[in-house]
Amino acid sequence: MKRLLILLLWIPFVATAQKQMDYDPDKIRITEPDKTIIAHTTTDKADANYRDRLYYWYGSNTIHQTQGSFSGKLLNGQYQEFYPNKNLHEQGKFKKGLKHGVWQSWNEQGGLKEHTTWKEGQKAGYFELFNNNGQLLKSGTYKNNVLNGKISNYKGTDSVQTVKYKAGKLVIADTSKTSLWQRVKHFRFKKKKNVQATR
Repeated sequence: MKRLLILLLWIPFVATAQKQMDYDPDKIRITEPDKTIIAHTTTDKADANYRDRLYYWYGSNTIHQTQGSFSGKLLNGQYQEFYPNKNLHEQGKFKKGLKHGVWQSWNEQGGLKEHTTWKEGQKAGYFELFNNNGQLLKSGTYKNNVLNGKISNYKGTDSVQTVKYKAGKLVIADTSKTSLWQRVKHFRFKKKKNVQATR
């Protein structure tokens, strides 16, 4: 009888302790007909240091985005958005309201759509785009929110077209500037062709 009494007194304590351990005051959950969002916020004081970037913040049970400013609690930490069928739609991290680190998005069937690297609210680093069948369409790098470096466009499984960008502008190769080796090869080929023509 004494053991039963101890057990009955212990059960509510364990249940209460479990609820307290799961409670996170900075964690939010928003359920809408077309999506479910699980995110984290921060109550730390922060300023909007970048007027050109989108800040994501929570207020009135909704996530808002505002360029250069915010009102409410800034998103901070892990962010997950789900389709109604419970498949992931988007996942990444926020740092004081700005996208930061690797962000990925998927189609409703679970196929990867996009993999992008962010730094303080700007695309910065490696990215990949995929078609509905999960095949790679485009890859390359961003710097300060614009394409920069070699960008590869994939046409089917065996064809790749690579172009170069610098600060968001397509770099067109200047064919008038040829290397010394290319000029020597051209001269030797032309000379050989002239010798054969005179025979």
